[in-house]
Amino acid sequence: MWNQGGYSQDQGQGGFSSPGGFGTPQGTQGDRKSRNRAQNILPCTTAEILSASQNDDKFYSGDIELAQITIVGLIIAVKESPTRIDYEVDDMTGPPLEVKQFVDNDESVPDTERIAALRENTYVRVYGTVRSFGGKRNVTAFKMVPVMDMNEVTYHMLEVTHSHLALSKQMANGMSSGAPMNKTTTGDIYQNQDSGMVSGLNQVQNQVHSIIQSNVTEAGASIENVCKQLRGVPERSVREAIEFLSSEGHIYSTIDEDHYKATDS
Repeated sequence: MWNQGGYSQDQGQGGFSSPGGFGTPQGTQGDRKSRNRAQNILPCTTAEILSASQNDDKFYSGDIELAQITIVGLIIAVKESPTRIDYEVDDMTGPPLEVKQFVDNDESVPDTERIAALRENTYVRVYGTVRSFGGKRNVTAFKMVPVMDMNEVTYHMLEVTHSHLALSKQMANGMSSGAPMNKTTTGDIYQNQDSGMVSGLNQVQNQVHSIIQSNVTEAGASIENVCKQLRGVPERSVREAIEFLSSEGHIYSTIDEDHYKATDS
C-alpha cells in the first residue's frame, strides 16, 4: 500500500530549512499591471513552464505569474557535481524539464551531511522558481521530495486546473495576483477555494459543470471545448464527468451527444 503523505513541511530529500519548509522571495512591484510577485506556490506542468512568456526575470502563463511553483513528474536523468545536481523531470505534458538543485557536496563535507541525489525512475514533487539560462528554461529547486502515494500525481494535475481557473476568475473580477486569497492547506500546498462548487460533486465534475454552465450559446458547450479549457485533465475523465452530470440531471445534451447545456443556466 502506498504511504499517504509523502512529504513534510520541514524536511525532505534536499531539505530546505525555513518556516513551513518554504522561503518567500522578496518581490517588488513589477511593471506588468503593477502586480506584486506572486507569494503562493502555484501548481504547474512542465509544458506550461516551457511555453510561458517572459518579461525581464518574470514568467507568465497568460496573466498568471509563475514565481514559486510546484511540479510532479518522473526523474529520467540525473547528473551530479560537487555544487549541483541536475535532473530531467518528465510529467508527460511536454518535453522533459531541467531541474537544478544547488548543494554543498564538496570533499570537505562529511558523507552524513551531503545531499544524496534522487534516483532515476523516481516520481518526485519539486518546489522551486522558474529561471532561464542561455535561453533554456529550467527550475531552480529549493525542495525535492519523492512521491510516496501515486494518487498525488493525479491530484496534482487536478490541482493545476483548479488553481488556474480560480486565479483567472479572480483576475477577471479585477483582483490582482498579489491580493489575499481564500486558501486551505493540503499537506504543504496551498489550494485555492472556488465558491461556485456544487455540493456532492468532485473537483473535476464541478469544473466541467462550471464550464458548461458559463456557455450561453444555443448549442451549448462541446466536449472538445471543455477538454481544451481543462488542460491536464484526461479526455476520458471529462467524458466520465459529463456522463455523471447528465445522469444526475445537472446538464442535458442539445444538438447532439457532444454538446451540453446546464439545467440551471
